Amino acid sequence: MKAGTHAVFGVAALAGAALVAGFDPPLYVYPAAVVAAWLPDLDNPRSTLGNGLSRRKSPLLDALTRPVSWVLRLVSFVLVHTVGHRTLTHSLFGLAVFGVVVSYFFGGHPELAAALVAGYASHVFADALNTRGVPLLWPLGRPFRLLPGGIRSGGLAEAVVAFAVALLAALGLWLLYAPGLPL
Repeated sequence: MKAGTHAVFGVAALAGAALVAGFDPPLYVYPAAVVAAWLPDLDNPRSTLGNGLSRRKSPLLDALTRPVSWVLRLVSFVLVHTVGHRTLTHSLFGLAVFGVVVSYFFGGHPELAAALVAGYASHVFADALNTRGVPLLWPLGRPFRLLPGGIRSGGLAEAVVAFAVALLAALGLWLLYAPGLPL
């Protein structure tokens, strides 16, 4: 799936989790869900985060993001050369490790922790719709797909799925933040 699709899935996952769990996350945690939805692809140097944040058109923005970009590229390089793409970071084990790390660092901020875990989990779910699937039980087993054959990344089917999930995300946000309004 493409970065935009993962972003939509991250927002939808956080809104859905908030509705199910009965909490109202502040709006400022939704960007965290989007970034977390991109994190599993850090094992791909060509991904949104794996490529780093530098090389922006603004020299000032480029200078400000350069240190973070170097770290992102280094982590991406290490991941792709040690475990490869779509292995650890796309598995239940990787999600559990991410959840433990998030709990340790952000346990005092439950809304932020929920946003990060929901965003990360949404990525694994979205890629399970893909033709390649995800190795849920990595390092054991074969790739897992939610749909027979899967959806080709970047194709029309992905755009349709992204649009449908965007509608669900909008509905979830509306239910969370406009509860007094009639349907």
